[in-house]
Amino acid sequence: MWDKKKTITACCITFFVTVAITMGFMRIFNVGIGDKVFVSQTDYENMKAAAYRYSAVDKMYKFLEDNYYQDLDEEEMVTGLIKGLFAGTGDPYTRYMTEEEYADMEKSYSGEFEGVGVSMNVSDDGYIEVISVIDDSPASKAGIRDGDLIVAVDDVRYSGEQLSEAAAVMRGEKGTGVKLTVSRGGVLMDFNLVRAPISDISVSSGMLEGNIGYIRIASFNNNTAQQFKKELQSMENKKAAGLVIDLRSNGGGLVDQSVEIADMLMNEGTIVYMENGKGEKTYYTSEAGRTELEYAVLVNGGSASASEILVAGIQGNDEGTIIGTQTYGKGITQKTWKLAGGGGIEITVSQYFAPDGGVIHKKGITPDIVVDFEESDITEGVVTNDRQLQKAVEILSGGQQR
Repeated sequence: MWDKKKTITACCITFFVTVAITMGFMRIFNVGIGDKVFVSQTDYENMKAAAYRYSAVDKMYKFLEDNYYQDLDEEEMVTGLIKGLFAGTGDPYTRYMTEEEYADMEKSYSGEFEGVGVSMNVSDDGYIEVISVIDDSPASKAGIRDGDLIVAVDDVRYSGEQLSEAAAVMRGEKGTGVKLTVSRGGVLMDFNLVRAPISDISVSSGMLEGNIGYIRIASFNNNTAQQFKKELQSMENKKAAGLVIDLRSNGGGLVDQSVEIADMLMNEGTIVYMENGKGEKTYYTSEAGRTELEYAVLVNGGSASASEILVAGIQGNDEGTIIGTQTYGKGITQKTWKLAGGGGIEITVSQYFAPDGGVIHKKGITPDIVVDFEESDITEGVVTNDRQLQKAVEILSGGQQR
């Protein structure tokens, strides 16, 4: 005889287990019943968030489709949408790059590209500002200066939000022409430039009076630390009485190159430290065993980013004398990612601080000895009396090796 009660119980258990398995299956695989679809709670929350974020965008897209006088290029519209998303941070260094723009960025860090030779940033009032001009470049030879505001390229106006687009237009095949319209002190000036290869040699050197060595670092590219090490060893072998390191109008570049050079110029200590949005800190330090040469470092308003990392470490550890004028004040760092489609993104991921915690971003670094040029020191935009360099030589002339 079968037990009726046990059979009913078993059937109920089987029913509920089957329902549970079926519902679980539908939740995992988003199974539909009629006009309804079952999704996981996580997927549902994500869809709600996406609807909130992008429903207005979709409405605007459809409005444009219905009212714009020409057909829309969907790919360009999506690119514009993504660029706008990054621009919404209000940070000119956080950006989405097309495949061409990403390739240009990689070339600029390799030090091997063709263009006019300027480093640019977005000014506080929304213009494209020249941070620094690369030595012996078309821009340098034409007389473009740090602080000039680029308002148009080939008679097409560009705002700070279009920095990437303007930079892409300035680059091009060597021997081709490009016209830059800049504002200097409120006066518009046109410069007709011929694009040229920009040298990957970021370090140059020479000897000054009194057997004082001179090393110029124009930017921090892939091989800058290696080039600097070679020149520094040459100065040491010559038993130079001192060394001038010129970072004026050096708009920065690769952080690791700056840190590597700092290690050559410092004993054990903190160079700078980085802090990300979560409050996590990363310290960049140097090891004992700096150069025996006494040195002075020249800076100005065009000394930015990786240049300021080097200066912060030297000044914060009292390793050398900083001479010149206030540095630019770019105390944030970016990280880049290459996308599968060939483009890339660059995001500001951290802020860096001097060893003592001093803020550099939007403030800059005050030199140990402030020396500025006078009007009589400059003729037609060219420095004819370098009193900053003279001060460095004066300080080092009586110095002895460590």
